[in-house]
Amino acid sequence: MQRKPTMDIPPALVPYARRIALRDLELFYYDAGAAKVPILLLIHGLGDEADTWRAIIPPLAQRYRVIAPDLPGFGRSSGPKGGYSLTFFARTMAEFITALNLQQVTLVGHSLGAMIAQRLSIGLPRLIQQQILISGCLPIKPQCPTRRLWPLLLPGVGELILAGIQRSRELAFQSLRPFYYNLYELPAREQRFLRRRVWARLHHVRQRRATLSALRWLAVDSLFRAHQYLDLVSECPTPTILIGGDHDMIVAGECIEATEVVLEGRGQYIHLEYCGHMPQQECFEQICELIAELVPAGHNGEADACNEHADG
Repeated sequence: MQRKPTMDIPPALVPYARRIALRDLELFYYDAGAAKVPILLLIHGLGDEADTWRAIIPPLAQRYRVIAPDLPGFGRSSGPKGGYSLTFFARTMAEFITALNLQQVTLVGHSLGAMIAQRLSIGLPRLIQQQILISGCLPIKPQCPTRRLWPLLLPGVGELILAGIQRSRELAFQSLRPFYYNLYELPAREQRFLRRRVWARLHHVRQRRATLSALRWLAVDSLFRAHQYLDLVSECPTPTILIGGDHDMIVAGECIEATEVVLEGRGQYIHLEYCGHMPQQECFEQICELIAELVPAGHNGEADACNEHADG
């Protein structure tokens, strides 16, 4: 019998791997860098894991303490059998922050992780210094799911679609195409990693369930809670940087632009050229440089640290 693929830890990140027991969950996370420097909490997106930050964790750890968890239900973290709502994720991350006794955190969230970051900054404003939202933000205008998403939202149908993709490794890899500016122009090493990882995700029962559950809850939030989020975002004092790729096919730039307007001077929208939905992988050097500019380092770090580690 063929062994199911596993989510191995990238070699460069092995020294930083940790686990922590929360009230009802055990979370896997990376913790890199010195203990008394500015803290970056990196929160990954839907269907992903903390390894999405693999290119930026080592270089950023020269300047900051970098913490990147697998969200509950994803990667190597445990997860409940219940619903994976935005509220559930935010509460779990708040418990995670408390358990690690983190103060004055800069949140860096991607896609779903950006939404979770915003919820955290609204609920824990005294602990959050600023937030950097990549390819995502809370829905502040009611939105219907796109036609592409409807089949995944239907109970039973979404599960069948993911099961169908399991039949072919190439089909599984091609399912990533909408998330990248050009999937097949990524470095060969990156393509090999993504081929292994997407195959492992499809065979990860808990992650499949968490992905579909979160997707369905987000559809409900986008339709019925947008006005509530609009009020919360407009009142949130946390300085916010919004980052988006100019070829993002997953999150519309208009949504992010609307958030910038609502923030009324507390937010800035930065566009990245020739980049899709995954800037932390496609444009990781630019992301490192932006973070270095936006978050003052606690000790002497080199601004070009990412360039030094580009091949690491």
